[in-house]
This record gives sequence, structure tokens and C-alpha cells, in this order.
Amino acid sequence: MGAEIIHTELPSRHFEPRIYDVGAWTSHLHFAYDLVAVLKPSVLVELGVDRGESYFAFCQSAAENKTGTRCFGVDSWQGDQHAGGYDETTFAQVSAHNRANYEAFSTLIRSNFGAVLATFESESIDVLHLDGLHTEAAVRHDIETWLPKVRPGGIVLLHDVDVRMRDFGAWKIWAELQARNRSWTFHDGPGLGVWQKPSAQKLPGFLEELLAPPNEWNDALAKYYGERAGEMQHKIGEHWRDGTIRETPFAQQTVIQIFYTKDGAHREEDSVYARVGHEGWKEVAIDLPCGAEASPLRIDFVSALTTIEIESIRVTKGGRDCFSSADESGFSTIRLGGDLECLPHSSALKLKITGVDPQLYLPVIDLPAGEGTLAIQMRLRVSPSQQ
Repeated sequence: MGAEIIHTELPSRHFEPRIYDVGAWTSHLHFAYDLVAVLKPSVLVELGVDRGESYFAFCQSAAENKTGTRCFGVDSWQGDQHAGGYDETTFAQVSAHNRANYEAFSTLIRSNFGAVLATFESESIDVLHLDGLHTEAAVRHDIETWLPKVRPGGIVLLHDVDVRMRDFGAWKIWAELQARNRSWTFHDGPGLGVWQKPSAQKLPGFLEELLAPPNEWNDALAKYYGERAGEMQHKIGEHWRDGTIRETPFAQQTVIQIFYTKDGAHREEDSVYARVGHEGWKEVAIDLPCGAEASPLRIDFVSALTTIEIESIRVTKGGRDCFSSADESGFSTIRLGGDLECLPHSSALKLKITGVDPQLYLPVIDLPAGEGTLAIQMRLRVSPSQQ
């Protein structure tokens, strides 16, 4: 059976996501929509909401398909070692979107996961999405403590099952779950695992076919969702090309990515993140992992055609200054690269972001010997660029 037939049967054929390109879930939004539309879960819980990309796809489906689902999104909204830290902008924007669109059936709970466990009765959750901290220990703890809350035959979603860099460990837990009952893995993006808690219960519609042994439906469904993911990426690319990226949810915040290196090569696995909103001046402090070196540090801004004014950059180790833009050399030792232009400014480094990959290279820093955390402090302001 071809994907063109499936296309006519799945609810997501008319799906237009309200929230997308604000995380690593864009590739799976159409599946999330169909899951809720077809399964019609009574209770759906997401652990790890962040900017709401996946959570609001579930909610949008519940609203548009009138499934009667009660949705709960749990997060501390403080960030973690993988997502990076961020300010109050994220929670404010997620809360505002929830109030405006889904308040009748969606509840956001600002808490760590363990503190709300008792809120849900045993075997009361129909769909559980785990997307918190992705270390092996953290994912294992989430599975062990929350799985009893899922009803037999319920669905568990586990994100980032294909990520094996740094200390991500969801893939290990996913392998163990797969051995316990039937499942499906979407390999688009960072990977999404779909697992059914053991039960003899059949699933409705396409979900039964998806989790059945390999057959033509499996392949056709994977192709269908892969095509939808490709369309989303094309749509995002068009937003960048025509400048409408400024009007999307992506444009509401800026991600700061710090690459550290000892050999001059900058790798994704050797980087950390922070995120800021666009309301006035921000003080950003980012700690780097133990043993991180600065040969050189690179700062990338994931920001939608904005202007960024950097008033100061300071690098310390164990509290001791190693580099400061307030020194005599100031910003002159910083090399610019990628998608940006330097604009005139009397005292700050003023950058116009022109594309997806702007870069700042600090000079190679000879770090003091001994223990101590390498850290970067920045004072900056992000504002929309004139078109």
C-alpha cells in the first residue's frame, strides 16, 4: 500500500502546526497530531516541555479533533545540561500560548518530575512522552518511576533515541524497552521511539499497523512521515529566504552556543547552550564542562535575522579573569565569521545576523593551570533587524 493512500486517511494531511522549529521535534509533529487524533487518549502527560514544540502539537490535535484529552505538561523551565539554561522568557511565552489556545483542557505544571508523580494515579495515563534530561541515569529513572502510571496498552514516546554523542543515553534505555514489547522507531531528526506497554489490546487505526511486524504499512507510514518532515524543513528554509522567519515562534528567542576546543576543531559534542529572550539587556553566564579548553572558544548565535549588541564578554577560570572585552585590545581580537555583519558602534560589538550560522571566534586563551570551572559571562541585547 503506497504512501499516497495513507495520505488520504491520516488526519495530519490537513495539519498546519502553530509551533514549530523551536526544538528538535519538528520532524515528528505530524505523527504527534495523528497519534492523538486516532488514539483519543483520555490523559496525556509530557515530561520536558521546554518551548512546547511537541506538547502543543498534541494539544492542537486534541482541540481540532475534539478528542476530549486532558493534557499535562511538566517542566521546571530552568533548562538542564543538554538543553542549556534559559531565562523566564520561555515559561512566559509557553504559558501565554497555552492560555490563549488550550487552557480548557491543558495544564502546565512547573515542577521537577518526581514532585508531581503522586498527582497521577496508577495506570491512569494513556500517552506518556519522556523528553527530559537525556543521560542514561535520568532516562532510566524517569521510565522506572513513571511507567507504572501508564495503563496497560498505553503508549510511551521516548525522544532522542538515535543520539549517541556526549552523555546522551536514551538509546540504551530504548533498546531495553524494545525487547519488552512491540515498538517502532522513527529515525528522522534525533529519533523518536514509540512503545506500547504490554497488553493484548489492539490499537486503533494506523497505530496497530505501525507497531505490527514489518509489513508494507510500516514502510509506507515511515515514508509518509519522512515526507512531511521534509516539507517542514523546506517551509523553514523558505522562511529564511523570504525573511518571514522574523514572524515565526523561532524568532522569539536567541540560542547562544559555545564551542570549546583544545585542537582548534569545533565539534557539536563539545559545545554548551544558553537561551535568551528579546526583552532588553541580558546578563548571561555559561559554565563549561570540566577540562574544557579555549583554543579558541567559538560563540554562535542561533537567531532569526536580528541585531545583537554585545556590551561585554568575559572569560574566567576558577574566578580568575582570562579574557575581557574591557581590556585594551577590547573586541578587536575577536574574529567574525559566517552569517553576520559588523555594524558601527562606539562602545559595543554590534552584529547584524544575516543567516543561520553567525560565528564569533575569541583569541586563543592560555588558561591558568589548576582546577576551576571555565566560564563565560556576556552582557547583550537582541532586537529585530530592519528588513
